[in-house]
Amino acid sequence: AIVLIGMKSSGKTTTGKALATVLNVQFIDIDSELEQEHCTAKKEQLSFREIFKKYGRDYFRELETRTLTKLHSTLKGKDYVLATGGGLPLEESNRELLNGMGTIVFLDISSDSLLPRIISGGIPPFFPYPDNPEKSLEELLATRRPIYKQVADITLKCSSESPDILIEKIVERLEGEASAT
Repeated sequence: AIVLIGMKSSGKTTTGKALATVLNVQFIDIDSELEQEHCTAKKEQLSFREIFKKYGRDYFRELETRTLTKLHSTLKGKDYVLATGGGLPLEESNRELLNGMGTIVFLDISSDSLLPRIISGGIPPFFPYPDNPEKSLEELLATRRPIYKQVADITLKCSSESPDILIEKIVERLEGEASAT
């Protein structure tokens, strides 16, 4: 199993879907799972962005952990590619769950490639300085990058490569890891 981590808009879903197709395994996007979990709990259909806006960060993080805990037990022993939310690895309990779920790949996208992708959908609610997206992203990366790197088995430095190239790099690194053990 492969777990993709990284900042919002780093390509976890796009790359994950394509990687799952190449490896012929199930693709799971934690954001969709989280939306279903919320729908079951609150009987309302909202996108993960709307859930964050309406219920706030604490509820969202709790929902994310609950969703990950469920996936952790239902996916045991299965092969899959999982795309996580950008903030998911920040919670220690989530990091512990992730560790038992597969090879963790951090898509480490350069901030100059990342910023335009993130703000194309508007300034995200978790940006500390809505008027200064560059500063917001720099600060978030300064906090998150070390955590992502610590959790990851493989860190892939990338900028604007296509998903195909990223998949090639991931598969190459996975084969490297397999032959090293």
